[in-house]
Amino acid sequence: MRYTGAIFEVKALDVEIGSITGGGRYDNLTGIFGMPGLSGVGISFGADRIYDVLNALDLYPKDSMNATQILFINFGERETAYCLPIIYKVRAKGFRAEIYPDAAKMKKQMSYANAKQIPFVALAGENEINEGKVMLKNMETGEQQLLTPDELLVAINK
Repeated sequence: MRYTGAIFEVKALDVEIGSITGGGRYDNLTGIFGMPGLSGVGISFGADRIYDVLNALDLYPKDSMNATQILFINFGERETAYCLPIIYKVRAKGFRAEIYPDAAKMKKQMSYANAKQIPFVALAGENEINEGKVMLKNMETGEQQLLTPDELLVAINK
């Protein structure tokens, strides 16, 4: 399908990259669906290109790069189900927390925490779940503590 009316593009001024946003008008847009005579206007954002521009110009706020204060390691569905209420509690107290999006290898998840300079990592495997606790690792000192969710809040607040 080709644009049939006004076309627009948005380019970043200080980065050599193609359009980051574009769009335009289509006459008879619905004709391909059996409803001729209706026109339309569309717009599209190039998320990857916008990301590239932000990186090239270093436009991210410095504190957003290490926004997460505690990462919960993802060992699987059961462990995630155990961690989610704890994460909710941590966030309710004003801490920035996330859980790794999938049950990847532990080394990959810890590398992610290091790369993002996340100060604490929480682990809850079978033993921790059975005790109603989590293992908290201080990524700077390497110190580990087995804590209840309430004790965890105190420990990350120091």
